[in-house]
Amino acid sequence: MALTALVQRLLEKRCVVFMGADDNYLLLNGQEGFGGFHDVGTSAESGNLRLKHVLSYDEIKLSAFLSVSSHTEFLNDGNRFNCGVIEEDKSKIEPSGVIVGMIGGRFEVPDVMEWQDIVITPTQNTKAHGYGYNISELEQTDKRIVGYRQLWTSFYEAHDQLFEQVCALDTPRYYKVPNTEFIFDNVLMKRRYAISFDTLLLEANVRGALADNQVYLHVVGFGLGVWRIVQHQYKIFLATFGERLLTLAPRLTHIDVVQFSHFKENACGVLYDGAVLTTETHPRGGIKILINNRNPAQKLPAEYESALIVES
Repeated sequence: MALTALVQRLLEKRCVVFMGADDNYLLLNGQEGFGGFHDVGTSAESGNLRLKHVLSYDEIKLSAFLSVSSHTEFLNDGNRFNCGVIEEDKSKIEPSGVIVGMIGGRFEVPDVMEWQDIVITPTQNTKAHGYGYNISELEQTDKRIVGYRQLWTSFYEAHDQLFEQVCALDTPRYYKVPNTEFIFDNVLMKRRYAISFDTLLLEANVRGALADNQVYLHVVGFGLGVWRIVQHQYKIFLATFGERLLTLAPRLTHIDVVQFSHFKENACGVLYDGAVLTTETHPRGGIKILINNRNPAQKLPAEYESALIVES
């Protein structure tokens, strides 16, 4: 399959709704239900949950990196309980902006998606599931299972670990989740976030350049709600975002403000309310950081009234 055809499939075969630990879904044809996605693409698939109609779990994992970006008109301030109610007083909201549909790491269902790479468990991280092989052992293995793991370890530039190997380590990289046998890989979580953050920052900058305008980028903690598995993911999210901002700052000449909303942390590393990440290439000297609970489409302060809003 050509790359463009794969991208088209990842867009066309997505569910309208896919949520919850039971995989509650709404398909494009209007069918609703829950569960069954583990069988898609196997001999056990049935009904409308077939590979020709929907994405398999492996494809869903891949499609989480694919974001759709589009201009939109705002109906209200976009608060978390807005329910689509139209705001009658237009002076309270911005008329339009750009929405970039970001998808965070999903840890709601064990043994699929980001769980496979970032969570280490005694039942998952075994050689029977393709983990922990070195190059000399590859010729004597189930190439399909091991090849799948090798694909993702190559993507993240990491090595798969067996559960017992990680248990013996004492390093800040691995966090043992209380009251479970799960181990959380802080480093790979950062790498997963970095891919999404680079996508968002570069897309926002291009949107600003095309509009010949400065961007007010509104960032929420995507993947930090019910999909979160450990409490300190907020800190990893913000710390990684700060690192990516510093790395990309010389290229982000059309991002004026990055606004972080609805975070439990009010400061992390270089990110704090009122901070400015200076760079010689920026027309205003640097990127301003704001951390508060502003709603995404509410009216901007006067000093930013001409900015283009880009929302995550």
